[in-house]
Amino acid sequence: MNRARIFPAQWTLACAVLDAVLREHRAADRLLQAAFRERRAMGGRDRARVTELVYGSLRDLRRLQRIAGGTDAATICALQALDSGMSDADGLARLGVAQAPALAARLADFDPSTLTAAERDNVPDAIHAAWVERLGVDETAALAAALRQQAPVDLRVNALKCTRAQAIEALAAANLSATPTPLAPLGLRLAERAALTSLPAYRDGWIEPQDEGSQLLALLVAARPGERIADWCAGAGGKTLALAASMQDRGELWALDADARRLQRMLPRLGRAGVRCVRLGGVDAVPADLCFDAILVDAPCSATGTWRRQPEARLKALDLPALARLQAQILAQAARHVRPGGRLVYATCSLLAEENEQVVRAFVSEHRQFEPMNAGDLLRVQGVDLPGECLRLWPQRHGTDGFFGACLRRCG
Repeated sequence: MNRARIFPAQWTLACAVLDAVLREHRAADRLLQAAFRERRAMGGRDRARVTELVYGSLRDLRRLQRIAGGTDAATICALQALDSGMSDADGLARLGVAQAPALAARLADFDPSTLTAAERDNVPDAIHAAWVERLGVDETAALAAALRQQAPVDLRVNALKCTRAQAIEALAAANLSATPTPLAPLGLRLAERAALTSLPAYRDGWIEPQDEGSQLLALLVAARPGERIADWCAGAGGKTLALAASMQDRGELWALDADARRLQRMLPRLGRAGVRCVRLGGVDAVPADLCFDAILVDAPCSATGTWRRQPEARLKALDLPALARLQAQILAQAARHVRPGGRLVYATCSLLAEENEQVVRAFVSEHRQFEPMNAGDLLRVQGVDLPGECLRLWPQRHGTDGFFGACLRRCG
């Protein structure tokens, strides 16, 4: 990006979006999508500049707030523009930022040694302390640095329609370079961001955007053709689609959610992917006597593992005990529908033990008919080398979003 080239429309929109994120605790990506839909004349470079300014501010928010001496969105945007080299004081002054020279001086004079480690790492104090206790100071800093980076564009190749090599060729024909992901056997990583919905490979259902970690989590279910499987908290259906491909679209795959209306967003994706084995419904509508060979419970959580994609998520006030109670409740509800010998996979995109290992330990102690299965063994037979009793994915170690997964077998 060139210095001093923020245009008024870009500046006004970026400040408005950041203000809505900070004051109303709304999701930045949805706000940006809605704003761009209303401003169809805004070109790709304009959108990229607005997005860079908003997300750059959020990824370094605690330090910028210290320098700003408050939470005013325009002041934070101005400091981010100065600090990143996106603009200078003269450029900001032309945008109407009267205090631009003073902000530039404040930025230059700020002593970073006055920041706490949590402020420097842009992590809430309590979460930072928990990570330091578990990982140590140095790896906590590495984790925080990884979570401040922009996530790569990962895709999952739809094995129902093509091979990974064919998908790479199709993307190359659209002048996009894609390489296999290091761990997920059907994953691709793009060298640069692209408008996926305009690609023939996307419209034809050959590829779906999905983080490599999410793909690995779906593999932990070890879904097989002909089985009856449930995606208990299916949401928009990314893992549902991955499970359907593992099942070769044979058997029954129930996409369930507490709010069945949310599942309607999945319908276009199912159509593109050529998937027909999926049934949609609410969890409360599952017949009491219906049992499954495997159930994936991707539980609601703090989403600390997704901060690369959702940096504003770190602003949410967390009630971890309440989340853990909800997770235990959902897990116990799903467990009633696992057949003897069947598998129950508990997963989160959290990097906190309170939502992961502690929930699983408490569940197993109360439900003696379930025993842990080795996640590493389940993944190894599918070509993934990630040893361990549970699946633990860390952004600073694996280059994925943060995920936890545990697989339990019902013995009787």
